[in-house]
Amino acid sequence: MRRALFAGAILLLAWAALVVPLPLAVTSPVPAPAVQEIIEFDDGLPGELPEELHVTVVRLDPATVAGAARSLTAEERELTLLPALLPPDVDQERFDELQREMFRESVRAAVAVGFDAAGLDVTIDGGGARIVATVPGTPGAEVFEEDDVITSVEGRDIELASELVTLLGDREAGEQLSVTILRDEEELTRTVELVPLEGEVGRIGLGVLVTTLDLRIDTPARAEVIADRRIGGPSAGLMLALAAYDAATDEVLGGDRVIAGTGTIDLSGNVGPVSGVAAKVRGALLVDAEVFLVPASHVEVARDVAPPELEVIGVASVGEAIDALAE
Repeated sequence: MRRALFAGAILLLAWAALVVPLPLAVTSPVPAPAVQEIIEFDDGLPGELPEELHVTVVRLDPATVAGAARSLTAEERELTLLPALLPPDVDQERFDELQREMFRESVRAAVAVGFDAAGLDVTIDGGGARIVATVPGTPGAEVFEEDDVITSVEGRDIELASELVTLLGDREAGEQLSVTILRDEEELTRTVELVPLEGEVGRIGLGVLVTTLDLRIDTPARAEVIADRRIGGPSAGLMLALAAYDAATDEVLGGDRVIAGTGTIDLSGNVGPVSGVAAKVRGALLVDAEVFLVPASHVEVARDVAPPELEVIGVASVGEAIDALAE
């Protein structure tokens, strides 16, 4: 009887190691999909979406004891603290949809930036970043309310939710920022401390979930997202802007080289920081990329991971990326 109980306990522990989640996440690389697998245009353009441009993404899975142990010995897998980021009234499904919504918004903004760089007429505006929920225990939860609209941070105007993410990516945890909001048509200014938000959710944040209020983006051709289930957030912006530029001109960026990359983008074409750079480099290698574009602030991290045959280029703007690939 005792032997049977002991065996049962061992089996139970083994089962728990395999399936019981920890407050951790495992980040692992996946093959970087080509831009053609993600978007398509609904109107004719001078060029076509290039086959050679790839968007790097990572897979983020809840860690079990066994999974955490494997990540410590597998070079391509990274273990990340995964704090409770979901407000009590926002379940995982809703959160994932918000991330996909931000991705779709970033697609439209990135395409507009790419078209603008190509000299086409574009219009981009929004009414600010509307707060849909706050994360308990963060400074933002004490300052903001649902339906507040963030219109500027440190004097810099915010029209899109993705702009807010890009702006905050250049900051550090613990910084105090002046944030202007609209609440019931009244303009208020509040000081808020930035906090670290690990994982794919967004490195540094205010402790809020946001969407864009009254988004309007007009471009000569509309980009339709055809595969966004595995992609969330705005970090594909750089590569999508380059793809739009390529399709809107007679140029072929990078020649015949396979190019992968990552980077958020704002409406001025500035490239902002992202998370999971090491895993994204490895994802680029899975599609035999020859060039990896990365925000300038992450170039050393990428070069530490990349083999000699992968050229790593750090860029601070879409213009810099275009010039680098045209050489």
